[in-house]
Amino acid sequence: MTSTPSAAVAIIRTHEPMDSFLLLRRNQNPNDPWSGHFSFPGGRKDETDKDLFETCLRETYEETGIALQAESLQADMPLSIAGSRFNSPILVKPYLFQLETQPPLKLDHGEIQSSCWLETSHFLNTALHVEAEVLPNMHFPAFPLSDYYLWGFTYKLLINLLELQIAWKN
Repeated sequence: MTSTPSAAVAIIRTHEPMDSFLLLRRNQNPNDPWSGHFSFPGGRKDETDKDLFETCLRETYEETGIALQAESLQADMPLSIAGSRFNSPILVKPYLFQLETQPPLKLDHGEIQSSCWLETSHFLNTALHVEAEVLPNMHFPAFPLSDYYLWGFTYKLLINLLELQIAWKN
């Protein structure tokens, strides 16, 4: 794994109509270790991107049609490692954006299956969190969404962002 961050994600939070976060459900793809998972908009840095912030803006626009503005950036979050469970570790730079209302989405259906706005109050309800078998014979802390779970890297980022402490059974 390179020590240089090579991907970025946009954590988009809105206040209206309710406090929520944008999640995307990735398409099934045998070449994508995050195939079918819920994620934040984002992706790998292209050679043409001058920095990871530009990567974040470009990838978000490509995947969702949302043209984020620098003025809506609330926080530059610490680097995180994603993909360790898939033997594809990558350093990711998360950026937190605050928008007043949920913008219309124009999903790139070549990459994105669907989207949802996760209400913060639901996610903060620890009784809704579960331990789920999301990989064969492997259980992880997770949050049920539609027909799958929010888990792994995106789940951990959201937990850390909200400073939510969840005690899991050993």
